[in-house]
Parts: sequence; structure tokens; C-alpha cells
Amino acid sequence: MKKLLPIILCASILLAGCGNSNSEDSSSVASDSTSVSASEPASSSEASSEPASESTAAEEAQTDNLESAVAALEAVNPISNPAPLDDDNEDSAFRVENELMLTMDNLVAYRGDITNDQADCGLVFVVQAKEGKAADVEAELQAYKDSLSANNMYAEFADKIAMAEDARIVTNGNYVAIVIASIGSDYGAIDTALETALNF
Repeated sequence: MKKLLPIILCASILLAGCGNSNSEDSSSVASDSTSVSASEPASSSEASSEPASESTAAEEAQTDNLESAVAALEAVNPISNPAPLDDDNEDSAFRVENELMLTMDNLVAYRGDITNDQADCGLVFVVQAKEGKAADVEAELQAYKDSLSANNMYAEFADKIAMAEDARIVTNGNYVAIVIASIGSDYGAIDTALETALNF
């Protein structure tokens, strides 16, 4: 029994030492994890509580504005045999990018109509540009306008070329419109309509 007592005491001391060692390790691990979590960036819930940026709000498609502008312009410049230019339509997107030569990344939304008549050139097209991109859209539409009137070799298209040369391009804020008068339409009435069509 006397021999057993020192063995039991040694064992209890060893066990007590192991327990302290484990608690120290666990406390150091806890402090390490605390320091790691403190250095991590704010959580997504905290980030989402910040107000939405102005550019995000400005880049929501305002289709009602676009449609009302197109309607006002087509009231004075009807497009014969119209092909829709609508951002919901894949064919329109191809035409806008490759025919009107617009950079799609500059656009939020667009609406309009272009004639399918070979002898006409009527166009009503209104773009909602991304924040800070209206000037780029206007420049690209100007290049498109210039390309239409660059080739005046064919006498049978003289009226069409004259209408294209006088095309109107108007910018108001993030909205840009181009209007080419249909044969028989009057640019005076178009100019009057453009004064208010983009005022939203």
C-alpha cells in the first residue's frame, strides 16, 4: 500500500499537468481565432447595409421613359414598315451593335424603330446610356450618321442621303436620341418634339 500511494500521487500530478497544458493550448487557439476574425473584412450583411451607390440607381432601365420618348417622336415622324430596335430582342442587339455601331457596354436600355423600306431612311432611336457614357454614345451615333451620308454616288438615293445628312442627335442627361426624318416628314416638327421628348 505504501508503494502504491506514491504511484497514485505521481499519476495524479501528471494528469493535472496534462489538463493544464490542454487548457492553455485551447485558450491560445481561441485567442488566435479571435485575432484572425478581427482582421477579416466586414461581413456581407454589414456591407449590404450601406446605401446603394448612385451609379447603380442611375443604371436601372427606365423603359417607360424610352417608350414615351419614342412615341412622341414617332407621332411627328412615323416610320414606314418599321423594324423594332428593342433591347429585349436579339436581332435588335445585333443591328444596334453592327449597323448603328454602338458599344453595347455603354448602354443601359434602348427603344426605337428603323424603316425596312429601301427607298426610305426613317429612324427614331432613344438610348439610356450608362453613367458618364452619354458623350460616347452621342459620338458613335454621329459616326453612324456620317457613314449614311458618306456615299452619295447614287442619284436615286439623293432624298434619302439628304435626310440622313440632316439627322438630329440630342442628348439630355443619360438619354441620347437620334432621329432621321422619313421621306415626307418635316425636321421642323421633329425639332419641336425633341425639345421635350427627353425631359423626364
